[in-house]
Amino acid sequence: MRLETMKRLLVTTALTLLTLCTAPAWAVPQEGSADPGQGLTALETTLYFVIAPLGLFLTIVVLGYAIHRPREGKSKATNVLTEIR
Repeated sequence: MRLETMKRLLVTTALTLLTLCTAPAWAVPQEGSADPGQGLTALETTLYFVIAPLGLFLTIVVLGYAIHRPREGKSKATNVLTEIR
Protein backbone atom coordinates (compact mmCIF):
# COMPACT_ATOMS: atom_id res chain seq x y z
CA MET A 1 0.00 0.00 0.00
CA ARG A 2 2.81 2.42 0.83
CA LEU A 3 4.60 1.80 -2.50
CA GLU A 4 1.40 2.49 -4.43
CA THR A 5 0.96 5.79 -2.57
CA MET A 6 4.53 6.83 -3.38
CA LYS A 7 4.00 6.04 -7.07
CA ARG A 8 0.84 8.14 -7.18
CA LEU A 9 2.59 11.03 -5.42
CA LEU A 10 5.49 10.86 -7.87
CA VAL A 11 3.23 10.82 -10.93
CA THR A 12 1.09 13.66 -9.55
CA THR A 13 4.15 15.76 -8.78
CA ALA A 14 5.68 15.14 -12.20
CA LEU A 15 2.47 16.04 -14.02
CA THR A 16 1.98 19.16 -11.92
CA LEU A 17 5.51 20.38 -12.59
CA LEU A 18 5.19 19.60 -16.29
CA THR A 19 1.93 21.54 -16.46
CA LEU A 20 3.37 24.53 -14.60
CA CYS A 21 6.49 24.65 -16.75
CA THR A 22 4.60 24.58 -20.03
CA ALA A 23 1.76 26.91 -19.04
CA PRO A 24 1.35 29.99 -21.25
CA ALA A 25 1.05 32.12 -18.11
CA TRP A 26 4.83 31.83 -17.70
CA ALA A 27 5.53 33.20 -21.17
CA VAL A 28 7.21 36.59 -21.33
CA PRO A 29 5.07 39.06 -23.31
CA GLN A 30 6.72 41.02 -26.11
CA GLU A 31 7.17 44.74 -25.67
CA GLY A 32 5.11 46.99 -27.89
CA SER A 33 7.74 47.79 -30.50
CA ALA A 34 9.87 44.63 -30.17
CA ASP A 35 9.85 42.81 -33.47
CA PRO A 36 12.06 39.76 -33.82
CA GLY A 37 14.53 39.99 -36.66
CA GLN A 38 15.29 37.41 -39.29
CA GLY A 39 16.39 34.01 -38.10
CA LEU A 40 19.95 32.78 -38.42
CA THR A 41 20.98 30.55 -41.27
CA ALA A 42 22.49 27.16 -40.55
CA LEU A 43 25.95 28.48 -41.45
CA GLU A 44 25.60 31.47 -39.09
CA THR A 45 24.34 29.25 -36.28
CA THR A 46 27.28 26.88 -36.72
CA LEU A 47 29.71 29.79 -36.85
CA TYR A 48 28.33 31.55 -33.75
CA PHE A 49 27.67 28.56 -31.51
CA VAL A 50 30.29 25.98 -32.59
CA ILE A 51 33.23 27.43 -34.48
CA ALA A 52 33.68 30.70 -32.53
CA PRO A 53 33.64 29.07 -29.05
CA LEU A 54 35.90 26.28 -30.27
CA GLY A 55 38.31 28.83 -31.76
CA LEU A 56 38.38 30.81 -28.52
CA PHE A 57 38.99 27.65 -26.51
CA LEU A 58 41.86 26.55 -28.74
CA THR A 59 43.39 30.04 -28.64
CA ILE A 60 43.37 30.00 -24.84
CA VAL A 61 44.86 26.49 -24.77
CA VAL A 62 47.68 27.46 -27.15
CA LEU A 63 48.47 30.63 -25.19
CA GLY A 64 48.46 28.71 -21.92
CA TYR A 65 50.76 26.06 -23.33
CA ALA A 66 53.09 28.67 -24.81
CA ILE A 67 53.45 30.35 -21.42
CA HIS A 68 53.85 27.20 -19.33
CA ARG A 69 55.58 24.76 -21.69
CA PRO A 70 58.78 23.07 -20.57
CA ARG A 71 61.79 24.71 -22.17
CA GLU A 72 64.67 22.62 -23.52
CA GLY A 73 67.33 25.28 -23.02
CA LYS A 74 66.98 25.52 -19.24
CA SER A 75 70.01 25.03 -17.07
CA LYS A 76 70.65 21.52 -15.82
CA ALA A 77 70.71 22.61 -12.18
CA THR A 78 69.27 20.00 -9.85
CA ASN A 79 66.12 20.64 -7.92
CA VAL A 80 66.43 20.18 -4.15
CA LEU A 81 62.87 18.92 -4.03
CA THR A 82 63.46 16.03 -6.42
CA GLU A 83 67.02 14.97 -5.62
CA ILE A 84 68.66 14.06 -2.32
CA ARG A 85 72.46 14.22 -2.05
